[in-house]
Amino acid sequence: EELRFRSAHYPPTMSDFHNILQDTQLIRGGSAADGASSEPVKASSLAGKVLMLYFSAHWCPPCRRFTPLLSKLYNKLKSDGKHDLECVFVSLDNDEKQFDEYLSEMPWLAVPYSKNDERRDLAMKYGARGIPHLVVLDADGSIITSEGTESAQLDENGDEFPWRPPSFADIWPDSFLSVDEGGNEIRVSSEDIKDKHLMLYFSAHWCPPCRRFTPKLSAAYTEMKKSDYGKDFELVFVSSDRDVSQYEEYRREMTFPALDFADRKAKAALSRRYEVRGIPKLIILGPADKKTGERTLINDNLRGPIESGEYGDFPFPKRNYGDLDRDGGENINETKCLIVFHENGDDDEQEEVRNAVTGAAESLKDDKDAVGDGMNFYWSLNTGGIGDRVRDAMKLSQVGDNALAVLLDIPDGGGFYVMKEGADATEKEQLVDFVRNPGERKQL
Repeated sequence: EELRFRSAHYPPTMSDFHNILQDTQLIRGGSAADGASSEPVKASSLAGKVLMLYFSAHWCPPCRRFTPLLSKLYNKLKSDGKHDLECVFVSLDNDEKQFDEYLSEMPWLAVPYSKNDERRDLAMKYGARGIPHLVVLDADGSIITSEGTESAQLDENGDEFPWRPPSFADIWPDSFLSVDEGGNEIRVSSEDIKDKHLMLYFSAHWCPPCRRFTPKLSAAYTEMKKSDYGKDFELVFVSSDRDVSQYEEYRREMTFPALDFADRKAKAALSRRYEVRGIPKLIILGPADKKTGERTLINDNLRGPIESGEYGDFPFPKRNYGDLDRDGGENINETKCLIVFHENGDDDEQEEVRNAVTGAAESLKDDKDAVGDGMNFYWSLNTGGIGDRVRDAMKLSQVGDNALAVLLDIPDGGGFYVMKEGADATEKEQLVDFVRNPGERKQL
């Protein structure tokens, strides 16, 4: 199984853009429109504008195909004058010669190639996991869309720019499918669940991990519906099946309702809105706002609680600490994290680890110097899971009798730190000190 890490998403703000670039002098591309100044522009002067951040590289064929389309769109939007906008190229080229050649084809601004740290930090902050990647920021710095590449291809004239995504109320259909006590299919009005929490299950019959998880989720749904909060939520299947026959066969294995397979536009819009890049994915939203119908995303990864059978923390708010296997599998690729291993500990020792890690997370939550924009804290107390793969990646595969603490910082080029020998990883204060003063950096 591939060693795959993915982190919780913390939406960037305009201050992130400026904190990274500050007064960096942005340079103008070689194909700027007639009359456009060739003088460098301070990044700070772009405050208040709608910004397109274009992550791309000359070596990337899809990028070279997309850049002329984006150039045409950019020039049209600038000449129309309907939007106070600018585009900034953030290069992922392999050398400065490629960068210079590529920039000569562009009409917009660019972060200089020499600003390596800034380019890397922007790519990490704005999720440039694949290119071409176009992010549109509003005048206040909030992200309008991270799907600008697709939007530009579908809207070459920019008629819908800046491609504000539809609200949840605009996406969600008027009804969905369920079955009554007699097993007959019925339609449920969406009005009936507007005051309830809503779980969305993105899954498909053709997906083996989905097929393994669905029986657990069905059993969990049945049990949760019997609880005190059973009337406070609903769970709806959002299908990625390839045809209606697969969808109908899969539904027969489920104890919960489903979005109608015919609602393909709603399914696609929900997948984009909640960044569904892999399945199975289970999320939970809050009740609908009485005025707007909007629903707040509470947690974008509920598989952990379902897998563990621990349902008492409803509505499962997002936390920055927990079990590595249950909570960390999709959360450690882009966020620094502390992991304490103690696979050979007895029950009391493992409970000490849980308490120490939870306490460290609480103690450091407001310490920006230590945790930066965000950090997660995990314990790994069993073999055979993600912990084994993390250990192997750090060449720490031998499991000892004492707790072992590491600080894993994949976003920082795969760096990690190991708590010094003799320190006690079951003590909160020593974990806090380790996070603040991690010592020698090692490399994955």
